This record gives sequence, C-alpha cells and structure tokens, in this order.
Amino acid sequence: MANPDDDESINDLSQDLLAGTGYSQIQLDSQMLVDNILEFVTHVNGDDTVPPTYTQESQNANETTDLPIDPTGKYPSTEEYHHPGVPFLVVLPNTEGSGFVYSENLQKLFLKLDSVCAFEAKHNVPGGRNFYLRAMLVSVVPESQHEPVLRCRNHQATDEGKEFENIKEHVVRCKNEQHEYVGRGTGAFFEDRYAVRVPLGADTVGTKLTLQFTCQNTCFNTGLRKTALVFTLEDEVGHVWGRQIKHIKICTNYRRDMLNEEKAKLVGNVPAVLGSKTSQHAGRPRKRRMHDFTAGPSGSRRPARTQNLMIERHEIRLVMPSVRMAKRVLDNAIGMISAAVLRVEDEHTKAELMHYVDTIRKERQNLTISNSQCSADSELL
Repeated sequence: MANPDDDESINDLSQDLLAGTGYSQIQLDSQMLVDNILEFVTHVNGDDTVPPTYTQESQNANETTDLPIDPTGKYPSTEEYHHPGVPFLVVLPNTEGSGFVYSENLQKLFLKLDSVCAFEAKHNVPGGRNFYLRAMLVSVVPESQHEPVLRCRNHQATDEGKEFENIKEHVVRCKNEQHEYVGRGTGAFFEDRYAVRVPLGADTVGTKLTLQFTCQNTCFNTGLRKTALVFTLEDEVGHVWGRQIKHIKICTNYRRDMLNEEKAKLVGNVPAVLGSKTSQHAGRPRKRRMHDFTAGPSGSRRPARTQNLMIERHEIRLVMPSVRMAKRVLDNAIGMISAAVLRVEDEHTKAELMHYVDTIRKERQNLTISNSQCSADSELL
C-alpha cells in the first residue's frame, strides 16, 4: 500500500513546479507512477519487442546518402564522384575529329591549339532546384593542384576586342549559346578557379557541351603540364552531385604525341626477360650510333635524306619588340624549312615546303627598318 506521506510530498512538489506557469495542476499518485514504470519495463524485456540496431554503415548512410559534396574552401579534386541516386556521366560522342583524337588505351584526349571538341553529359538531376554543368582545367599532379592553370602571355596577345577583355586568361572557352565564365586568375580554391558553367534545362537527361582550347600544355609551368578537364554537376548553391575526369593534352602534333605516349606505356608494361639480349648487356655503356652518311656532289658527306615528312599547317601570330628581331625570326624559319627540303625525297613535299619558304621571304621583304643608321648586326633591339 502506498504511503500517504509520499503522495502528499509529490503533490506539494508538483504544485511548486507548476506555480505561476499557467498550467493546471495535476494530482499525482505514487502508486500509479510505479505501476506504469513496471508495465513499461515488462514490455521492453518481453520476447515480442525487437530493439532497432544501429551499425556504422547505417549511420554513415543516413548521414551522407542524401547530402552532396560541398567543395567550398578546398582545392579542385581529380577523383571521380558518383552521388547515390543521381546518375552523371560525361562521354565523347566522337573519338576523332578535326584537330583532336581520343586514345582508348590511355583514356586521354589529344588535341591541337584552338580546336573545338564536343562533350556529352548524361544526367538525371532531382527536381525543385536549378543545376549547372561546370568544366574546369586543372593539374593532375598532386603537388601542383593548388596552382591555377592560366593562359600564357603570347596567346593572350592574340585576343583583340572587348569581347575577350574579361576572358583572356581562360584556357577553356565555351561555344554553347547559354554559358558563363566564372573564377579569377589568383583563385586557388574550387569556387575561385577559372571555369565555364552551363545551366541545365529542367527535365533534361543529356547536355552537349562544346569547348575550345586556346593554349598549349607546353606553355604552362612544368608542374602544370599534366592536365585534366574536371566536369562537375552542381546545384544553385554550389553543392556537387557528380564529378567526372577527362585527361587532356593540348599540343601541336596531337597524333604524334598520342602514339609516343601509347608506345611509352606499352614499353613500361613489358617485363624484362632474363637471358634476353637486353638483360645480358645491362649496365654496359652503349655505343654511339653512327649516322648514315652519303657522299655529296663535291665529295662532302651529308646526312641521308628522310623518306617521309608529315606537314601540318599551323598559323601563329607573334608580336616582336623590333623589326630587326622580327627579321631574324623569319631568317631562322627560312633556314629550318630549307634544311627540311634537303632531307626529303618526295617532290610534292619539296614543292610544298618551298611554298612556305617563298611566303616567309615575301613577309620578310615587307618589313622595313625605320632607323637605317643602325647596323644590321647590332645587338640592340
């Protein structure tokens, strides 16, 4: 039986707690509290009650499944990311085109300066918010990922006009009708880097992104010459829902560079065979290979002619500090092409090379030196 003194003390305590609160006072019975607690304990300890189990995996899933990545204040990442339930994939509709070629073996895109290449992004984004597709050129070398990839001064000088005033340093240009250039030259973190963003239409499952590349990898600093395009699927507040990486190299002779890298990878994957000629002579100094000389018309010796020479037209624009230095550059170009004419045997190739020489000579003749009193061999500008 409950003690009356206990009931009175509980009622007094409840009156003190509820005094001045505006709530009605409730008469508490200690025996009723004891009976309710015993009933709850009996229910929990019963065989029919199965308590919920919490594991580390379920906890991580509850924390991260519905949350995208927030890259704010971080360097751009070169690791692919796939958000659960939000498909995102970037592919090349064509693996070869005018000025570019894609190596399936290397999973790398090779293209030349100012070439245009189309990418196709396949996505299925959640509704209720605006989404964007961002393309950014970054270095894949870990120790250089904090450095932004900027266009060199020489290629910046080729952009003339107010339409290029704010994008001179952008290496990646966009040909889509709707796009925006974001970032700044000194930006180190993801949200501050130079990039191009394209809005995604509502209820669309695919977006075509046409990009142009206006600088070469050899123009960048040594630590920035291994580059990749980072495509990110992000919402209007900057959260990333997907990330795709495409390794890329912008160069003059894109086919040659692709073949050279494929050969280098093949040689690196071939293990050394014991007992082979290469392993038997390992460590010995290699003999210098003698050039194949043939006698010239006057008895002199000259290098043998090259059988094949690949000609790929490439136009450049240079701004020189003086006319005299410009003439010297053209003289060097004439000498290099003339040397190539002597090495080839194909008459058609010779004629094409001589056409380049004649064009450069005419360009040189059009240059005039304003100060005729200066010596032609002067070291001054």
